[in-house]
Amino acid sequence: MLTRSMTGAADMLSITQPAVSRLIQEFETEVGFSLFSRRKGGLIPNGEAARLFEEVQRSFRGRENIERAIARIRSRQEGFLRVAAMPALTGWFLPLIVKDLLAKHGGMSLSLQTHNSPTVADMVRDRHYDVGFAMTPVDTTGLVLGEVRTARCVCVLPPGHRLAARDILHLGDFEGESFISLADGTTTRMKIDAAFRAANVSRMLALETRTSATICALVLHGAGVSIIEPFSALGFAALGGVVRPLAEQIDFSFVQVMPSGTEKPPIMIDFLDLFEQRVAPHLSGPKE
Repeated sequence: MLTRSMTGAADMLSITQPAVSRLIQEFETEVGFSLFSRRKGGLIPNGEAARLFEEVQRSFRGRENIERAIARIRSRQEGFLRVAAMPALTGWFLPLIVKDLLAKHGGMSLSLQTHNSPTVADMVRDRHYDVGFAMTPVDTTGLVLGEVRTARCVCVLPPGHRLAARDILHLGDFEGESFISLADGTTTRMKIDAAFRAANVSRMLALETRTSATICALVLHGAGVSIIEPFSALGFAALGGVVRPLAEQIDFSFVQVMPSGTEKPPIMIDFLDLFEQRVAPHLSGPKE
């Protein structure tokens, strides 16, 4: 299946081509169905071969994962951490923490993956990740939740926009502006829309997308203005975008999740300590 020829398979296995042919025939007899069509020029894999090969690959990947886990446990490897989070944190904010962690633990291994919040909770619950960050609310079954964190959303503007001259913006300043929204149905989108309805402010809702990172790219290219959580805004500002505080408070809330019944290894403790240091300046106090 890999080499697409018996000659190639024989070379890979360092055996003769007749031996490969005999092994295939014996295997087909054992499983009870044919795997290849014999044609001039070689063997052509059929659908049964493709399905079986997919299952074999999956089994080998599972075995490799087990072998890596055994090696980590055998060597008591401290420096391995698996983190999952929603896109708002993985685009810019969590990579800053990873940079700090690597500076402290040079030989560590870390996996940082992006999923939507329900998937983060599910995969941490199933122990595919050691720690995760998800928007609230979260199904607490099988999870240990940290403190709910709340940050105030901020305004993002393209360089040179008329509103960039102001130090702080109000919802009324967005009247008639081309506004780039998060996808309909997302929690932050609903909060932002509710705030504009309460303020009786009309925007031009021409664009919407699912992630704050895409909103930032669109705003930076002059497609409109927006309101997003402050974590994606860090990267936006670093790329030259304009970020301004919003007078009205629109909250972005999220929580740390871990599998229940697990201990925190030293590498996770250091990661969470660095997270606390980085996140503190962005958290909001009680509503005014």
